[in-house]
Amino acid sequence: MAAYLVLMPIFEADFHPHSFGFRPKRNAHQAMHTIVEALRSGRTEVLDADLSKYFDTIPHRQLLRAAARRISDGSVLRLLKAWLRAPVVEEDKDGTRRVLPNRAGTPQGGVISPLLANLYLNPLDWAVNERCTDKPVLVRYADDFVILSVPGQGKALRERLHRWLKAKGLSLNETKPGS
Repeated sequence: MAAYLVLMPIFEADFHPHSFGFRPKRNAHQAMHTIVEALRSGRTEVLDADLSKYFDTIPHRQLLRAAARRISDGSVLRLLKAWLRAPVVEEDKDGTRRVLPNRAGTPQGGVISPLLANLYLNPLDWAVNERCTDKPVLVRYADDFVILSVPGQGKALRERLHRWLKAKGLSLNETKPGS
């Protein structure tokens, strides 16, 4: 928790305003309001997306690089790396325990995990909301998000999204309707 309290304001300063999940003074109602405003502005083509096993698949190396862009203290970076790489202990029904290496993802239930998850997707928030032509609107709540665009843009945005996610080691949950 101490690390979270120190790191949260550093990363929070960089997060896009359309990211709402696990952030101070932000909630689902604000996300819905942003979606309604985008719809009212004519962005009526909606891509509803959910990332497949997001918290379990965040690549450690890229996440640590993202953290290192804002944190210069090597001891803090080593601590983050240790948390991310801590082995996973599984127990079978018969009580047999296995220790498995942890090669991707953030610690399940870890206080710092939501902050790190937001950090990893922050470039997507900025890329869609600030750098795309015709200004689509991406509204994200953790690993669930919608991209609202003017009619006719959806297919191209979906293709670009797939390429971006693949480059980041992530994928869409294709079983979710609208993904």
